Amino acid sequence: MSRKRFLAALLGTAMILPACSGGGADGSSTAASGSDNPAKTKAPVTIEFAAGLDSSGEMAKSIDRFNKAHSDIQIKYVELPQVPNEQLTRYTTWFNSKSKTPDLLLTDVTWPKMFASAGWIAPIDEYVDAEYLKQFYPAAVDVAKIDGKQYGIQGWVDVGMIYYRKDLLEKYNQQVPKTWDELEKVSQEILKKENDPNLVGYVFQGAKIEGATINWLEFLWSNGGDVFDANGKIKVDTPKAIQAMKKMYDLVQTSKVSPVSVATSSPNDNQIVFGNGNAIFMRNWPNSFASLKETKVNGKYDVMPIPQFEGGKSQPSTGGWVYAINSSSEHKKEAAEVMKFFLSDAEQKSLVIQTSKIATNRKALADPEVASKQPISIKAQSLLETAKSRPALRAYEQFSRAMQTQINLALNGQKDPEQAMKDAQKEIDKIKE
Repeated sequence: MSRKRFLAALLGTAMILPACSGGGADGSSTAASGSDNPAKTKAPVTIEFAAGLDSSGEMAKSIDRFNKAHSDIQIKYVELPQVPNEQLTRYTTWFNSKSKTPDLLLTDVTWPKMFASAGWIAPIDEYVDAEYLKQFYPAAVDVAKIDGKQYGIQGWVDVGMIYYRKDLLEKYNQQVPKTWDELEKVSQEILKKENDPNLVGYVFQGAKIEGATINWLEFLWSNGGDVFDANGKIKVDTPKAIQAMKKMYDLVQTSKVSPVSVATSSPNDNQIVFGNGNAIFMRNWPNSFASLKETKVNGKYDVMPIPQFEGGKSQPSTGGWVYAINSSSEHKKEAAEVMKFFLSDAEQKSLVIQTSKIATNRKALADPEVASKQPISIKAQSLLETAKSRPALRAYEQFSRAMQTQINLALNGQKDPEQAMKDAQKEIDKIKE
């Protein structure tokens, strides 16, 4: 063997021996000192996040942004059906079996009371304080505040608003109405002068759907009323509640500024009527603002707050989805961190720009870029300051079904308003809350 080959072989042996022996020069274990073997990387915590199918793709992008920015926590998206009732069935199955996952979930705004009462979702007070909650609109926090504890925060919000034909109001020198009586009079004045058999005054949701309950609640709240009495019991046959129902009834059956067809209409039905130029006023949600630009009324409409009774206050109802944490999750702290990411200024801003949803984060909704790309965000800000969440009831579904039935019968002229509310109360009294 040549001298060069001998030296190379000797050097190779010297390099291999310490690694094979597992010892240092003094015979001690190098593993024990920790100087040559780095500690094993801790596996990231996986947070399973359940939410309905997001056709916009923004949810998946948001999750990807989080996963790329975090090595200690990774989000796994558990996609649910779009239909709320199907989601509720899935959640019920998981929670009844004490499943530890999903860790974080999105719930409809009417579910937090039911979920909290059943012990399915956990309070988040240890992860959020009063100062943190100030960055969100009141309704987004109140929707999941149950018995003094915070069980979640609303991620995005729908808020009721009135669309109106600004061209027609300007044509006949009419002011934007603030009360229900004014809306009725403005409608009558314009209908008389337009003399168009296809034109109606006011369309809203009166079919036997959740929309009927929501519309009635907005009439009730704008009259200074509530569904709870002084003892916290549900009461819908009160003078203010009956007056609210009577105003809805009168719009259809007495002044007839609303067509009888509202008793079979949904938000989409109303949007079609308004978009075709056949309604002066329409109650609907923010998503109609952009959709109407593709219709006959493009450039001819604007939005205003829900009207009020004399001496009352405009209080639109909210819709949307709430972040909550599974009470059986083994990773509540990490789930709260994921929730805060979704609710951050940057993610909420992206949500509005990319999906047209209304953020619950005040700073994000007021961002100049958001305002330029989604003008409805400017209109929504003032409405959200006085908006209310629907009643926090464990048996909200049963309550709403009872209301829908009676409201619909009254709008159809099959019952007078007072009797409808008395019959609704009888059904509600049977509910075991």
